Amino acid sequence: MDGVSFTRRLFTLIGLVLLQVLFLNRIALFGYVTPLFYIWMIVRFDSSMSRSSILLWSFFLGLIIDVFSGTPGLNAASATLLAMFQPGIVKLFVSLDRHDVVVPCSAVMGSRPFAGYLLFVTVLHHTVYFILRSIPLGDWTVLVLKVVFSTLLTFVFMLVAESVSSGSGLKR
Repeated sequence: MDGVSFTRRLFTLIGLVLLQVLFLNRIALFGYVTPLFYIWMIVRFDSSMSRSSILLWSFFLGLIIDVFSGTPGLNAASATLLAMFQPGIVKLFVSLDRHDVVVPCSAVMGSRPFAGYLLFVTVLHHTVYFILRSIPLGDWTVLVLKVVFSTLLTFVFMLVAESVSSGSGLKR
C-alpha cells in the first residue's frame, strides 16, 4: 500500500470514528434505531486490498468505536466479521476478472447492484452486532426491530453518502 492510500484511509477512519461517536451514537429513535455508519469504510474497500489489510483496518475501526462507545468488543467483532466476508460479497454483486480492481460504488457496479450490496452487508453487520449486544437473547421482537430499523437508517445514510460522493446521484 502506498503512502497516499494509507493516509487517505487513516483520515477516513478518523472522520468516521468522530462522526459515529460524536453524532450518530446519540441517535436513538424510539429506543431501537441507531445508525452504524462507520461500516461505510469497510463497504468501500477495493478489491486490490489484501484480506489481512481489510481485516486489520476493520478491526481497528471497530475497536476504536468500541473504546469511545463503551461497547466492549461488539463493534470490533462485527466489523471484523463483515471484513472477512466483504471481498466475497463484492464478487456476488459484480463480475471480476483476475486483474480488475473494483471499488464498490454505484458508478462501477450500477445503482441496483450497489444498493443490493449495501443492503446485504448492512444486514449482515447489524444482525451480528445486535445479536452480540442482546446476549443473553431475551425478547426476539426487540432484536428484530433493532436490526431492521437500524439497517434501514444506516442504508439510507449510505445511499445519501454515495449520492454525495459520486456527485451524480443514483442514476442508471
